[in-house]
Amino acid sequence: MGLLQQHRGEVGRFYAARHEAGRPVAMGAWCVATTDDHVAAVVSDLCGGVPKPSASEAGAVTEVLTSSDRVMVLLEEASVAFRMVATGAEESLHACDGARFLEPAAMRGTACGCPPGLSDRRAAALAGRGPSPEVRLGFRLAGCPGLGVFSLVSTSWELAEELPELADALRRAGAPLLCALVYERVDFVTRSGVPVSYRRPRVEIGGPSVLSPARMCLAV
Repeated sequence: MGLLQQHRGEVGRFYAARHEAGRPVAMGAWCVATTDDHVAAVVSDLCGGVPKPSASEAGAVTEVLTSSDRVMVLLEEASVAFRMVATGAEESLHACDGARFLEPAAMRGTACGCPPGLSDRRAAALAGRGPSPEVRLGFRLAGCPGLGVFSLVSTSWELAEELPELADALRRAGAPLLCALVYERVDFVTRSGVPVSYRRPRVEIGGPSVLSPARMCLAV
């Protein structure tokens, strides 16, 4: 059983944007939400920011708007998941792995009809004819691995495109791999000369540097 699988549930979730008046608003650093005040305090110590009470669809949480756009984390192969999703008002209308349906249950395992290439899938999604990516990462903070497992859910096409390289590195490592979880700013100029900037999540692979469970510190 992998290191990340040993934890019964996540202790917090990283966000790349907040919702205000029903619309996503990008931030300049990672935001972390948790229901555990101790977890919030440790995140604040490691990543900056002040824990503040907030509200979510799931109920009351403590939120830390950190001062860090780069956080060192521990990832392993079993902690990375990918699917293509199109949702309706309340539930998933289409969920697949890019080749076969995962949902709805009645169609699970049958061909989903999505294009094989990610660029063609993106074109179909932008035209309203296909699902979008959903990348899920589970990880521990390298500064305090014993604190528990955090998660990040992203719909970034760029992160989805980089996922095979990350999955291959994690598979070859065979142990928790030290990586940087980066909230990257991207700047570019459109063909009409308009400057545009946005932020998106990215994982910088830590190469051969790994930490074994025996070297892990425990949260106190």
